[in-house]
Amino acid sequence: MGASTTRRSFSVMAARVDRQALRSRGTQRRIVQAALEIIALKGFSAASMDDFCLAAGCSKGGLYHHFRTKTDVLRAVIARLYEADALAPPFRDTQSSLGLTPAGVGRVLIEVFSAAARNGDLQTQLQAAYHRRAGMPTEDSDVNGLALVDLIRVGMLVQALIRGEVRDLSDAVRKLGIERAA
Repeated sequence: MGASTTRRSFSVMAARVDRQALRSRGTQRRIVQAALEIIALKGFSAASMDDFCLAAGCSKGGLYHHFRTKTDVLRAVIARLYEADALAPPFRDTQSSLGLTPAGVGRVLIEVFSAAARNGDLQTQLQAAYHRRAGMPTEDSDVNGLALVDLIRVGMLVQALIRGEVRDLSDAVRKLGIERAA
């Protein structure tokens, strides 16, 4: 086999790998989007991997290839919320960036906070995301970071916003003691 044939074979294989990687990322995005919609609709606890699979239009094998557990799906949802700058109000352009209304995003966040209250890894992921959002270092989280109680307070704020109980966002943030998070 000549050098030219080897280069051509390598080029064909690289193109195949690139197409597969693109297809894989597309499947992951569809699953995360489906999870956002399902969680907004029925909550995380009531959602099943089958729900995510059906809504994403992928096989069970495809779903489990990308996400081994429901918690793994939720981790990806948290990452997506962070990318969309939707971990705390105000929720700018969530309709276009996430395909969810502000109320839907609020419901997802409440579910995320609830799951984080029971799962230390999710709590750590959320704290790191809030640190990055606030431009704070992730070290010394006890001093500079957001504690779980802060995350719960943010969840309370989101819930109050959804219900229309908040007229002055700044005042509500002050009353809840979450100036650092807002």
